[in-house]
Amino acid sequence: MRVLITNNSLSARAGTELVVYEIGRELRRRGHEVAAYSSTLGEVAELMVGSSIPVVNQPEACPFQPNIIHGQHHLDAMTALLAFPNTPAVYHTHGGVPWVERPPVHPRILHYIAMCEDLADVTRINLGLQRDQVTALPNWVDLNRFRGNHQPPAKPERAVLFGGGLGDPAMVAKLRPAFEPLGIRLDSTADWTETDRRTPELALPRYDIALASGRSALEAMASGCAVIIANHESSTGWVRPDNFAMLKRQNFAPKRPDPGFDASTIQTFLSAYDAESARKVTLMTREQCELIRAVDRLLELYETTVRSWTQRQKAARDWELERAEEDRKAALNYLRQLAVAVRDVEALHVTNRRNQKQIESYARAKEKLANEIGHLEKKLSRTGNDVQLVNQLRRHWLGRIALSWCGRRARN
Repeated sequence: MRVLITNNSLSARAGTELVVYEIGRELRRRGHEVAAYSSTLGEVAELMVGSSIPVVNQPEACPFQPNIIHGQHHLDAMTALLAFPNTPAVYHTHGGVPWVERPPVHPRILHYIAMCEDLADVTRINLGLQRDQVTALPNWVDLNRFRGNHQPPAKPERAVLFGGGLGDPAMVAKLRPAFEPLGIRLDSTADWTETDRRTPELALPRYDIALASGRSALEAMASGCAVIIANHESSTGWVRPDNFAMLKRQNFAPKRPDPGFDASTIQTFLSAYDAESARKVTLMTREQCELIRAVDRLLELYETTVRSWTQRQKAARDWELERAEEDRKAALNYLRQLAVAVRDVEALHVTNRRNQKQIESYARAKEKLANEIGHLEKKLSRTGNDVQLVNQLRRHWLGRIALSWCGRRARN
């Protein structure tokens, strides 16, 4: 199988960037041809090249004609579809909120993949798709990296705020009072060395408890930590064997913000710490959420999609004309929707430039006023000395004569 994977960025080590990296490496390990396309390259692109996976910033530079496009982020996915007009695609969405994630509609996108059951339902409803057109493929963890070699003790000693916006110093200060009375040292990834941040699989086994969500929660659970599902806005408590399936359905993430989320919330959870439950959760994570299983399922979807595309080609008499017309309509609709967003962004840029000029104008006016105030202060200082001299002269009869003479001179 020849696979081209797209992504909005292959720069920083973040969620979807690492998804591309892990899928690409596993597919290549199994003997498939893989390349990645993104309009923004960087550190992750370098990692992929180091793993002998070609990375391009123009889809037509792909070193092979792909059998399938694994699209992530609609701008790059649609660009790849236009570059390869005879190639079918699957579209993989990882979130419902970011604009770049929104799934596009195109006749060659034959299947949609969502990173959890809840998002699969949302995708199905929003696009009016049938149940068999959307597959939930839960987030996974690479067990070759996260080896689960930590056993949480009966009494925890160390905890970490891992991902989900929890590394902010204000968040650490907010939650630390929940841990200190129990003698638990609380760290955050901000306290980690650069090496730790690049290799969390080496850092996580030092901790008994992790507060995390989404992919970070999976990595912590697979490493042997007892995990409290939390981000910077909310927490839903411990991952336990009895709620594992439910939390997996929603990607091990809080569903909504909680204005009352504070140290007392975490303190309540800590009182129910259960090392044995955490060990069972680690086993469940490693059995149900491993990268190898996810890529097995992806390959099934690739093969089904390519087979369906081939059957469509054989079934239609005027296939080329029909396909070209469908592609044209899809591109037209996509650009029509994109135009609104582009206009909004351009309007924001214009407003920003206008505001920037206004700020620069205010800065110049402020500097001018500061200079004028300096001159006035000097004048006031001199005036104050003059007033003091006049008052001294008025206290003596010769001084009063002198002041009278000066006044007549000034009037003449």
